[in-house]
Amino acid sequence: MLAVADTKNARIEFKTSHEVKQMLQGAAKSLGMDLSSFLISTATQRAREVLKDEKMLLLSEENWNRFETYLHQEKEPTKALKDLMNLEPFGA
Repeated sequence: MLAVADTKNARIEFKTSHEVKQMLQGAAKSLGMDLSSFLISTATQRAREVLKDEKMLLLSEENWNRFETYLHQEKEPTKALKDLMNLEPFGA
């Protein structure tokens, strides 16, 4: 997990309105944080959510049931799978 105290070797700069800055400072203060720590913590948490959602596969109940049924069907291994399983292990 990335901590705010990790090595800081990159800079991010942006402009905002005075009102937005005051609101952000108030929120940071209410949590006992300085503005930079609050912004980094909040942005990092949101970025994780966005990236997680990007990788998540959502299926309807009908599609999930079809997927699950397909996973549990017994199938004969293909020639490609048999060839793969007959390969020498790495490092052998």
